[in-house]
Amino acid sequence: MQRWHTETSKNGRITAQTARFYATDLPRLFGLFNDPDSWPMEAPERLIRIVPEQLLSFSFDNDTRVEITFEKVRHGLFRVALVHEQLHDATELAACQAYWEEILQDIFDRLLCEPVHAATAFGKINLFFKVGPLQDNGYHQVASLYQSVNLAETVVAELAADWEVAVTGNLDQKHLDAVPTNRNNLVVKAAKATGAALKMRKVPRLAITIHKNVPVAGGMGGGSADAAAAILAAESAWGRLLTDYERLQIAAELGADVPFALVGGSAVGVGTGHELSPIAQKSLLHWVLIPNDFGLSTPAVYAELDRLRDLRGDNPKWVVEAKINPALVRALSSGASAEDIAPLLHNDLQEAALSLRPELAEILELAERALALRAIVSGSGPTIALLARDANDAVAIASRMTTFGQQAIVTTSPAGPAQLVY
Repeated sequence: MQRWHTETSKNGRITAQTARFYATDLPRLFGLFNDPDSWPMEAPERLIRIVPEQLLSFSFDNDTRVEITFEKVRHGLFRVALVHEQLHDATELAACQAYWEEILQDIFDRLLCEPVHAATAFGKINLFFKVGPLQDNGYHQVASLYQSVNLAETVVAELAADWEVAVTGNLDQKHLDAVPTNRNNLVVKAAKATGAALKMRKVPRLAITIHKNVPVAGGMGGGSADAAAAILAAESAWGRLLTDYERLQIAAELGADVPFALVGGSAVGVGTGHELSPIAQKSLLHWVLIPNDFGLSTPAVYAELDRLRDLRGDNPKWVVEAKINPALVRALSSGASAEDIAPLLHNDLQEAALSLRPELAEILELAERALALRAIVSGSGPTIALLARDANDAVAIASRMTTFGQQAIVTTSPAGPAQLVY
């Protein structure tokens, strides 16, 4: 199974993206992609750019072009990402997908690659987050409108003599170093819970590699996405399958955001966040995400919100029950513009995050200067999400924020569910 992500620009041109994993050595892998005359399909018109063992770019006679990048996940395992741009219509898109499906599979077969048990899941932002009463079990009743973003976390699972966790990815090394590589990582707990649900007498141990794109401890559910992907990757490695219901049960036990990481898209979450109602969103939203070098503990942010409410004379156990703003649900379902959606964004946790890290207020001010439609703290923070008018506006906003000395990630929402990739 291969997942394609597509986007359509203002001029109607389509971009198609996919990725594949190859367990092989890089020189042979790069060599076959750099030899289009050996492909089973007609070769592209010309080679535009080459960076040995890193990047290839080709053009085609229909004025489209493709960029292929090669990324090491671990020793002997590489991720090949393919972006085909300037496709003219749905017919050309379908032909493009069929073309690359055959080539990617042909190269996989010619390299005699070992099967790779990998799954992806996506980070999230909260377009709306209300915090209700503090319950006796220590959790809060919440109402959240989740939105998955096109930043994929990939988990690779391999049978091993002992439980192992390794972390790679497109983040600064200090972010990667913050991810636990022992059995305390949620991916190990997810795999063990999967084995228990499969009623395995002795759960086979796995070496798990996490390839990260979602900011760590940024309120974007990266760890939850890892856990969701680990459930699927473990099933694949063991050759056993659970039902969707069983997966959601496991996810709910692992954390409030894990069920949403499984289903993706757009959804309303109530209770502690795991009771999900999907929304059929009609429009694609464009975002600029501003991560921070520091993290924020979710329990600490909730505790600070309770403290602030106490100071105002609002007993955290007796605040009004949290509910979603129905106007936002209607806007997403009807395909409303980003301009109409912007004033409906809300996050109760934002005041607590700003109280703990006042410097976040400066970033919100910079976002206003960068002409974002709206900026809010994502979840418990510290990542801040800036809503843009369209794809070009997102690039312009990111450029301005970079000029202001901020890291900026351009992405879209919603993304899809967690799924296996081969």
